[in-house]
Amino acid sequence: MHLKYGLVRNWSDRASHNYLDFQEFEDSILLDKEVRSIERGKVFRVLSSILFRILRTLRRSFGMKAPLEPPINAKEEVRIAILGGPSFRRCPDFILRGTKVAYLYDPTPPWVTQEQVVRFVEDTGISILFVGHPIFRERLQPVLNECRVHFIAEAVDPNKYSANESKTIDILAFGRKLESYHQSLLQGLPDGISYHHEWLDTREDFITAMGAAKMVINFPRSVTDKTMDVDALTMRYFQSIASKALVLGHCPPILEELFGYNPMVTVDLNDPCGQIKTILSNFSDYQSLIEKNYEMLINHHTYSHRWEQMKAFINSERIHR
Repeated sequence: MHLKYGLVRNWSDRASHNYLDFQEFEDSILLDKEVRSIERGKVFRVLSSILFRILRTLRRSFGMKAPLEPPINAKEEVRIAILGGPSFRRCPDFILRGTKVAYLYDPTPPWVTQEQVVRFVEDTGISILFVGHPIFRERLQPVLNECRVHFIAEAVDPNKYSANESKTIDILAFGRKLESYHQSLLQGLPDGISYHHEWLDTREDFITAMGAAKMVINFPRSVTDKTMDVDALTMRYFQSIASKALVLGHCPPILEELFGYNPMVTVDLNDPCGQIKTILSNFSDYQSLIEKNYEMLINHHTYSHRWEQMKAFINSERIHR
């Protein structure tokens, strides 16, 4: 049976703490009946990786045009991969000929260089690349002549989160922190305010904590790490909103653009603890914003919405080629 789309399952990033986030995106895409799950066994993955390295070496040694592929066509018209980085082991089915599409998270330093992305796209023959910020698109499109680059924001599947749990945690900080702000909260918050900031080991722990939090602190990496020059919008913002938590921190401009308003409360860096105490004393005043954010997410910013946007770009690009 010939199906239009095939999703190349990424089984190689299981050690990554973002692995289940990637799987969430994949699961949402697979809700589309036009999409078939492409699941390759270990033998195929190993052999395709070896062949890919050989062909890549031959191409570069003899100056041959990329991509260099064996004469075997894929069954699907279009194959898609959700990638946590530019590595062929994440998309072994791309050894076969056909239209190849990828969504690439964080295609920027300090994770990867532009040169690495360019080489990966050329070697695999990816013709459509989706990235999570318009600045990433602006930087990559001029150097990817044979590949069209489109901006598709990150998102979430709200069904994976607990939006109606009892709110027993006042403030939750997960993962990356603005250290000066974090220390101010540690030193200045009274004992009666619960501030959870420890690492959460399992996905279940993470979802439970998010669902129990009144407020979740979110800063883009550009605020916590000055080597990052893009106010990137990550899935953590959407996960907070999907858990019906008040989002406290710094709002990336692209989030305000997507929502049409600022869905966050901007932190007061001059009086962090005073602001927290004031919010908690008047928390019911923020409930309408929490509900508004949740409805906006449900109606416009799920992974299913992102997949429909991706399909529209894919179909448009294929029509005009």
